[in-house]
Amino acid sequence: MQHLLLLDLPTASPAFAQLLIQPGLPATATLCRQALVLEQEAPREDAQAAWLTPAERWLLHALRLGGAEAEQAPWARLAALADGAADAFPADQPLCLLTPAHLRLGRDSLTLTDPAALDLSADEAQQLFAAVAPLFAEAGWTLRHVTPLRWYAAHSSLADVVTAGVARAQGRSVAAWMPGGPAARPWRQLLTEVQMTWQHHAANEARAQRGLPDVNTLWIHGCGALPPDWRSPLRLTDADDAVSDPALAAALRGLALRPRAGTLAPLRLFDARTLLAEDPAQGMRQLDDALSAAIAQAVLQDGGVQLTLAGALRWRTLQIRRPQDWKFWRRTDLLTLLRGL
Repeated sequence: MQHLLLLDLPTASPAFAQLLIQPGLPATATLCRQALVLEQEAPREDAQAAWLTPAERWLLHALRLGGAEAEQAPWARLAALADGAADAFPADQPLCLLTPAHLRLGRDSLTLTDPAALDLSADEAQQLFAAVAPLFAEAGWTLRHVTPLRWYAAHSSLADVVTAGVARAQGRSVAAWMPGGPAARPWRQLLTEVQMTWQHHAANEARAQRGLPDVNTLWIHGCGALPPDWRSPLRLTDADDAVSDPALAAALRGLALRPRAGTLAPLRLFDARTLLAEDPAQGMRQLDDALSAAIAQAVLQDGGVQLTLAGALRWRTLQIRRPQDWKFWRRTDLLTLLRGL
């Protein structure tokens, strides 16, 4: 059966609560009015501070890669497969993703800004990479540059380092999202050297002259281990769909390059963060059109579909079946289910 994942719903936002009223999701709500709650994540007291987003936690659950308390995801290992970089790193060595980024200094805090807004060119990224590559080599790290915003590094200390993804920490003070504890000490020491090297680098000086923010940090994430005998139960469809987190998108593309676990269930993503970014009301209508069309098509083809709603606090999976399977006494209110996320 096909899986649909609606991720990063801003359910904690009062503005989103208003969007649920107008324009709402009328077509999707109609198709879900007899849906069953198949499974859902238990409420978490640490939901706002958890290292992984609810969408990431559901993905680990669906991919059979971690339990309810998992704090780390193997996005680096999977993304490296998609990027053709996996062979550069020993299979038994912990691997992480590194994203060049800008930390904005505020009155009382440092905030991680959107790396995509840097508009970092391939030439600039290569210059910055070349400047710090010797630092990594001297510290015993293996470093690779794949795209301007997607680098990889491997080191034994990463086995116990817990991190948050860019999408999780973006727009927030980084104090709560920087990896801590003894295991992260090698990374913090190396990052300090990187930041000092880049402070007056020619590429950053040129960016400043053009009025662009400097690249002043590397964001580390996706350090989880991928079991050597693991086989993916899912395959991503519609890989060209916009996903706001490019590292996660690359990781999901990597699923196709892992050994299969029998017949793979198709997975399709709908990214609320991307759709609602510019014009929330119009984005909500586009989301309703696209999601209801996908549900209707899956029900027609397969007799049913599973829809996972991932909000700010938790996730919930619904099972939707064809109209002839409906029970007249069952009434499922999609808006109520969304408000509980």
